[in-house]
Amino acid sequence: MICERCGTQSDNGARICPHCGAPLTKDASSADGVAALRQGRSHEPPPVYGSRMDRQPRASRYGQDAGRPENHRGVPVPEEAGDRRRVHSRDLQPRKVMRRGVNRALLLTVLAGLLLVSAVVLFVLAIRLPQGHLLLLRATAEDPDKQERVISMIGEENAAKALWIIGQEQIDQGYISRCIETYKQAYALDPQIDGLYNRLLSFADAYEAVGQLEEAEKIYTQLYTEVDESNPQAYRFVIDIMMDQGRLFEATDLMQTAYDKTGELSFKSQREQRVPLPPTSDPDSGRYMQQCRVTLSSPQGYDVYYLLDDEESELPEKGMLFTEPIVLGEGMYTIRAVCVSSELISDEVSLRYTVWFPTPSAPKSRLLTGVYDKPKRVYLYMEDIKITGDTPNQQYTIYYTIDGTAPNIDSPIYTDEGFMLPLGDTTLRAVAVNQYGKVSNEYVGTYKINGTNYAKVFQDSKHQFKAFTLGKTTYDEFAKLYGTGQETMIDSKDTYSGKALQVTYEWGTACFTDINRILYAVSTNNPAMTGPAGSKVGMRTSEVTALFRDRGQAANAKGNRSLYYNETAGYGKYWKDSDTTGRLEYVSFRENGAQTLLVYELENDTVKRINMTLSGEIIE
Repeated sequence: MICERCGTQSDNGARICPHCGAPLTKDASSADGVAALRQGRSHEPPPVYGSRMDRQPRASRYGQDAGRPENHRGVPVPEEAGDRRRVHSRDLQPRKVMRRGVNRALLLTVLAGLLLVSAVVLFVLAIRLPQGHLLLLRATAEDPDKQERVISMIGEENAAKALWIIGQEQIDQGYISRCIETYKQAYALDPQIDGLYNRLLSFADAYEAVGQLEEAEKIYTQLYTEVDESNPQAYRFVIDIMMDQGRLFEATDLMQTAYDKTGELSFKSQREQRVPLPPTSDPDSGRYMQQCRVTLSSPQGYDVYYLLDDEESELPEKGMLFTEPIVLGEGMYTIRAVCVSSELISDEVSLRYTVWFPTPSAPKSRLLTGVYDKPKRVYLYMEDIKITGDTPNQQYTIYYTIDGTAPNIDSPIYTDEGFMLPLGDTTLRAVAVNQYGKVSNEYVGTYKINGTNYAKVFQDSKHQFKAFTLGKTTYDEFAKLYGTGQETMIDSKDTYSGKALQVTYEWGTACFTDINRILYAVSTNNPAMTGPAGSKVGMRTSEVTALFRDRGQAANAKGNRSLYYNETAGYGKYWKDSDTTGRLEYVSFRENGAQTLLVYELENDTVKRINMTLSGEIIE
C-alpha cells in the first residue's frame, strides 16, 4: 500500500505508514490513478513515478515545523528517486487539539477536604506518638496555659517523658537555667517515672553546672537515701562536693556509709587515706580476775578521747582526753574511744571489760573455842589458795572484834602478834578482805576465860552526877546549887514543845524543858563537879576507862577503839579526833527507845569537859 501523506510503499496488510505514521486505508490504497479521481478521493492527478521532481531547498523542507523536527508533519521527503512523491498541502497543516473545561470550585473543595483530613490525622498522631508529644510541648513552651492543655490531652506520664528529653536538649544547647525549670516540671508530673535515678543525676548535674551546689547535693542525697542506696554514683558526687568545700568530717562519714551500703572498696580506701587509725588498748577487752589499768594510745600519735560507761554522749565532744591509765575495779565496764587529728576523727572503738575479784575464804583461829582458866592469846590465819590460770596471788587484811560488834574496815586489823582475850565471856568475830575489797564470810568463835571483871557498863540509872540527876532535877533545885545564869530560849528536838531553856554559866551550860523546867542536858568543865561513876574533869583517859567496862580491843587503823558493846545495855567507844584530842563516848539504852549519851572531851590524854544528855524522849 502507498501512503497518501508521504507516498511511501508499505506492506499490503499495514494500517499505519511505517515512515510518517499516517493511517492507511484499503480503499485509498486500492484505487489509483483515474479511478481515484472518479471516486473523488483525490483532486490531483496521480504522480508519475520514475520522473524527477525539482528538489526543494533544505530550509523549505524543514520550515513547516521547525520547532518539532521529530513529529510526522515536519518529516522531509526522502531524497531517493524511487521514494519521491508530492506531499499534499492538507497533510502539512498541524492537527487541532481538542480541550475540555475544568470545574475549579470542585477542585478547591476536594483540596480543602484533603487538607482538613490531613490536619486531623496529623493532630491525632501528634497526641499518640512520642515525637508528636515533643512537637506539641516545644510549640507551647512559651505559653503555660496552652502547654497545660497539651499535658492534659497527652497525659502527665507522656508529658514527663517528653519534658525530660526536652530538658536534655536544652542542656546540650547550653540553656541550663531553662533546662532546670524543665526538669522540675517533668519530675513534678511523674516522680515515679522509669529510669528516675539517671534522670535525677542529670537534674543534679544541671544544678552543679550553674553553681547551685546545695540544690545538687539535695538531689544526690535523695538518690542514695530514697531511690537506690546501693548505687555508688550519688555518693561519689556528694563526697566530691564536701571535699571541695572542706567538709572533711562529713565526707569521711559519708565514705563509711557508702562502703556499708554499696560494698565498694574504693570508698573504704578513700576513707582510710584521710581518717586516723582507731586507738588501741592495753590490756585488750576481756574478763579479768584482778584490777585493770587500761592504757589507750594512737598508732599515729594523735590525741585520744574516751568515755567510760557512757553509751549516748558524742565523741570527741563529750569525751575526756586520755592522760593516764584508767583503773577498773570489780564490775563491768565499757570504754568508747577515738583518735583525733587536727582535721578528722578516727573510727570509734568500743572496749568491754569484766573484772571479777575472787572472794577470799573466812579466816580461822588457831585457838579452839571453849572455856579456859587463864587468859589466852588468839592467832588468826588464812588457808592458802591454789593459783591457777589468771587467778592472782591474793593479799588479805583480817579485821576482827571482841566487843560483840560485826567486823568491818573500821574494826581493828589483825597482826601476827595476835591478841589477848579478856576475862569473862568473849565472842570473837573476824573477816578477811583481799586487795580488791572483796570481803570473806565471817568467822565467829566463843570463848570464856574464868575470872571476874567487876567493871560495869555505863547505865544512866546508876551513873549520874553526884549533885543532880538528869530527867529529875528542876531548874529551881539546880539554881540553889549553882545560882541563876543567863537564860536563853532555844529550839530542841528532845522536848515536847520543841523549845528549851538554856542557862549559861561560867563553867558551861544547863538545859531545861520549856514547860516543867526539868534538867535534861549539862556541859561542864568545872573540876568541882563529880560526874558519873566518880569521874571528874582533869582525870586521865585510862582512869576514866577503868571506871567502865573495857574489853581490851585494839584500836583500828584510824586510832579509834571499841571499849565494849551490848545490844541491850549500850556501848562504849574511844574516838581519836587528832594527835592531841579525842573523845570517850558511852551510850546507855533505855527500854522506851530513848538513850543517855555521856561524852568526855579529851585533850592531851586528859578530860577537859564532861557532857551528858538525855535524848530521844519527850520530857516535860
